[in-house]
Amino acid sequence: MFPHVSATGQHQLLVRHRRLIHAPSEAIIRAWCNPALFIKLHAAEPDMRVVFSIDPADKQNASIILGRPHDEIQERLPLCMSYQPGGPGGERHVAGPTDDPYAMRLGLTLSPTLHLAAGTHAASATSRTSCALSLSVAEGEVYEDWAWPLLNDALQVLVEALGREATSTCA
Repeated sequence: MFPHVSATGQHQLLVRHRRLIHAPSEAIIRAWCNPALFIKLHAAEPDMRVVFSIDPADKQNASIILGRPHDEIQERLPLCMSYQPGGPGGERHVAGPTDDPYAMRLGLTLSPTLHLAAGTHAASATSRTSCALSLSVAEGEVYEDWAWPLLNDALQVLVEALGREATSTCA
């Protein structure tokens, strides 16, 4: 995926990944705001070459590392995390610096939907939410082509982990 200017013109969009998660928005938001999600992600995917680092004790301390420690190229950038709930309402800050123009911006956008499942006597409604993860920058860019496949794969793995975490809190 190659960068392009987003529709708002505020951020340069790097990568985006969408997925339908069978959980209510509230459960997804709880999972997204919990730094343990990222610790579990690293434990489950130890060979992933993108590390999202959020310090639970100091949520201002958040970063993204591209490349493994012994790779020829490694990049560490500040990370700003947020989410946008469905319906009216603005973006909500979760972690990282809000005023650093060179920070990478990791955003979750939620669009709740209602799914009618056929039951024995009547249809029952189940919660599911369309989620989009996007990674962008306000200024600057990821410097090398080697980063694009890493970022694309990392967002896919992250949204899958988010789905597992959100559905486990609903059970």
